[in-house]
Amino acid sequence: MDVKSQWLSVILISASLGTVGGWFAAHQQLQQPLARLNLVTPVFVLDRAKLIQVIPPNANQEQMAKFVDDWQSQARKLSDAGYLVIDSTAVVSAPHDVYIQNTGR
Repeated sequence: MDVKSQWLSVILISASLGTVGGWFAAHQQLQQPLARLNLVTPVFVLDRAKLIQVIPPNANQEQMAKFVDDWQSQARKLSDAGYLVIDSTAVVSAPHDVYIQNTGR
């Protein structure tokens, strides 16, 4: 084997070992956080007070029922996706981003 092929072989073997080593190190580093993430149930908060505030004051019974049905449908979709959806009256404190926002109708 000439010197060029030996260097090329060394570079390819080093690159392969580096790639495998990097993947293994990343896998080991992420193993514990991913295991902890599987133990946590994601939570969303349904704020019924805000629901009442976004309903126009001149809305008829059908429009009010549609607003409520839309929010319940949104909560059901989240629940079906594996999220825990709770009412805001049961929350003492929560980050703003866990509250379900109005879709802007």
